[in-house]
Amino acid sequence: MTTGGYPPPQQDPRATGAHPGAPSYGATPPDYTQQFPQYGAPQNGGPQYGAPQYGTPQNGTPQFGAPQFGAPQYGAPQYGAPQDGGFGGPGFPGPDPNFGAGTPGELLPRLGARIIDGLIVGIPMGILSAIMILASGGSGFVDFFMTVVSGVVAFGYWTYMESARGATIGKKLLGLSVAGPAGGNPTLEQAAKRNVFVALQILTGVPLLGFLAGLLSLAAYIGIAVTIEQDGNKQGFHDKFAGGTRVRKS
Repeated sequence: MTTGGYPPPQQDPRATGAHPGAPSYGATPPDYTQQFPQYGAPQNGGPQYGAPQYGTPQNGTPQFGAPQFGAPQYGAPQYGAPQDGGFGGPGFPGPDPNFGAGTPGELLPRLGARIIDGLIVGIPMGILSAIMILASGGSGFVDFFMTVVSGVVAFGYWTYMESARGATIGKKLLGLSVAGPAGGNPTLEQAAKRNVFVALQILTGVPLLGFLAGLLSLAAYIGIAVTIEQDGNKQGFHDKFAGGTRVRKS
């Protein structure tokens, strides 16, 4: 039908939803979950493959990448247990339990022990020297020889007793002992370094060197006494020269 000679207006098919494939406004949208079951809600309560299931193991297999609480994590240190090769573990020995044990020996007991040891060595060697000199008719060579022997015996006495027994007789009587830098008795070398000033007695028989040796020996005793008093651990310079030996109360 025409109106006034003009053809009737053509309705836009997009406005009526007549266009093929166009959605109809007001109509129920299609359920895509029926067409594509892999997307959307899980089917029959089963797991969705391709997505990780957090917190739930699959077929008894742990989920890698997520920490399993209550089980040890490989590669992380286990606190409270020694690690292989660690300090105190199978690779290395633990610290010496006796290291640093005991109270440091004070100056006066140590001086008293040194005097006692000096008498223990000096009296027998003095008697022996007197006998040898009298028997030789006052020979100067015998006098010098016995002075050297006395110095060697004194040096050997302190070195041997401290390295083998951990204390001289004088220290034992006054409740003192000598420990090496790592604990235990000092080594023979450490004990020798610690008492090297005693060996100056060997030179006292030489006319000029004997006077200098006597001055050096006196200076060594004074220096040892001063450094013992000034050091917090009561270590004299002879202890530090020996690598860190310590005198402590037994």
